[in-house]
Amino acid sequence: MKLKVFLLTLTLVMTSATSAKAQVTIGGMTDPKDGALLDLNSTAKGVLLLSNVSLTDLEKIPGGVFVGIANEQDNNTELTGAIVYNTNINTGRGLYVWNGVKWTTFTIGDGDFDPLVPGEVGVLKDLRDNETYLTGNFGTAGIWMLENLRYSGGLDEDTDYTYPGTDGTDATARKTAWNNGNQVYGLLYNWAAATNGAGSANGDEGGKAYDETYTRVLGVCPDGWYLPSDKDWSDLTSVIGNDVTGLYSTLAGTGSIGKKMRSATPVTTTDPDGASKPADQSGFDALLVGLVYTGGSYGFGEYTYFWSSSSRSSSDAWARALGHDLEEVSQGNAPRSYLQSVRCKKDN
Repeated sequence: MKLKVFLLTLTLVMTSATSAKAQVTIGGMTDPKDGALLDLNSTAKGVLLLSNVSLTDLEKIPGGVFVGIANEQDNNTELTGAIVYNTNINTGRGLYVWNGVKWTTFTIGDGDFDPLVPGEVGVLKDLRDNETYLTGNFGTAGIWMLENLRYSGGLDEDTDYTYPGTDGTDATARKTAWNNGNQVYGLLYNWAAATNGAGSANGDEGGKAYDETYTRVLGVCPDGWYLPSDKDWSDLTSVIGNDVTGLYSTLAGTGSIGKKMRSATPVTTTDPDGASKPADQSGFDALLVGLVYTGGSYGFGEYTYFWSSSSRSSSDAWARALGHDLEEVSQGNAPRSYLQSVRCKKDN
């Protein structure tokens, strides 16, 4: 009887002590530091390996990944604070924490997750308006947005920017359509807005398009990114054109750079004849959204035009054009008053 009482007392003491401490040290014999439930001693050899999970939907808990969860669920508050390493490149590899509603990344630097190698897809969060963009690594040509910019903060609508397809008579309809799902088209900017009034990357008005030592122009792009120069565009088209592994296009091998960069998704009934992979699969995915000029528009559904930061003259700047019937990417100049698409490049 005394033995049973002694054992019962010992059990209660041990349980009470364990509950009070509730702390663990790994890698050393010292007590955990105050306030730390888990203290990884700095002298310990080894790493902390988090669960590697493929998150296909950032608003759901993957079924079968966690004990007690049989099916895919959303808004599961019991796992709030869970941290995993996401292995899915389409949703963005890296550390994610479940906030009770969705998986969110740890904010690093300028708010973007860089793709690690060519062919992987990253995510840029523009901290100015919290818009997110898919980004792609194009090797020696650097990291580019895979979507058209749609930032409008501080800019004047219809003067500095407008909506694709707007011809002066249907601006309201185009704006409504854009707000109801056409944001993927991006906005169209004049050159002053695209460069944010900073002037030319090539530093003169002498028509010099290809400059090895250019000044990077932040322009309308997010912090840490900039408006590509004419040279940047040449570097990009060279990399995509010479890709023989199918990283960026379903058209492996050299040739037809324009087709490799054009989206296969039509904007109108015109067949874009594009072979670019979708943006979420690392393709440049250029949608044929045309341009707008004073009193009209051109090429909606058939062509698209991108600004560079390189000027040609005091009234023109260098641009790139892609079209449903163009095999190559056309280098040309456009009046600075034209409104065209913008893609930004990472400043690294």
